[in-house]
Amino acid sequence: MTQSDCQNVNLCADGIFEMKILIDNKGFVLITAYMVIAVLVIFATSFSSRTIGEKRVADKERDTVQALWLAEAGVDRAIAEFSSTPLSGTVGDGAYSTQTTELISTRYLISSTGGVPNTAVNPNNAIRKVSVIVELPLNPASSGDITSAITASGDVEVRGGAVVNGPIDEETVFNFEEVFGISKEAMRSGATHYYSDPANNITPVDHTTWVDINTATEMKVSDSGWTGNGILVVDGDMTITGGHFSGIIWVIGTLRVSGNPIIDGAIFVESGAEVDTTLTGNPTVSYDSGAISNAFNFIPSTSTPSIVSWKED
Repeated sequence: MTQSDCQNVNLCADGIFEMKILIDNKGFVLITAYMVIAVLVIFATSFSSRTIGEKRVADKERDTVQALWLAEAGVDRAIAEFSSTPLSGTVGDGAYSTQTTELISTRYLISSTGGVPNTAVNPNNAIRKVSVIVELPLNPASSGDITSAITASGDVEVRGGAVVNGPIDEETVFNFEEVFGISKEAMRSGATHYYSDPANNITPVDHTTWVDINTATEMKVSDSGWTGNGILVVDGDMTITGGHFSGIIWVIGTLRVSGNPIIDGAIFVESGAEVDTTLTGNPTVSYDSGAISNAFNFIPSTSTPSIVSWKED
């Protein structure tokens, strides 16, 4: 073999080697590209799945809220069309259905179900159910039926310089609904003002005011400049040592009156205690038919059924 032949062989060998390297490099690049594409596809699929999942959760939450609104819409219609039961209707993609059942002579249970989408389209929808107890108006009450300055379930003690202008009925059985023509629940829910464990001398107290004594000791009125009117219901003990009230005070507890307050109208006290009403000092309690009549003007309207309680099933 000549020298030129050897040179040609070396050149060929070098070319083949270089070509092999080039082919190997292209294969590596191709594999790498496939791996990158695979990773991107995995990320894209994961992101898409997460996005779809979050959308489903958001859609479910939206449908759940709308279902509650539909259930409440059913309650509103059941109250407006009280004599009709059952009722059903559709609003947009949703539907509601109601059933009204008599509990006692004046109270009824309205069961309302709302669903999105309409159950006729998809029975596996978002569903919310509510139960509402409503109360029908009682027989109209008359302010003229109140004839005493103080009516109490226990004894009434009047001492010192206390003055009571009008009859006192003690150890008497009386009924809130018969006096006002509505229940305590209806009065509470329809009150103009509602207070829970109020500070002393709370204002305003006018039209109808309901006070719940939960953790406090009592409701206390002590300021001589305090004024109130209308119907004041205190679910708890009450002490009055000042101020002027015109109307009806109803205490579901004990009542202590002292100092120099003036009360025009009528007082009712129901505690079950042996002595639930005590007047000492120089208070003046006067039966006032005009103040009582004015107070009756503020009794919450019960021309339509009023909601006593509401809960979600």
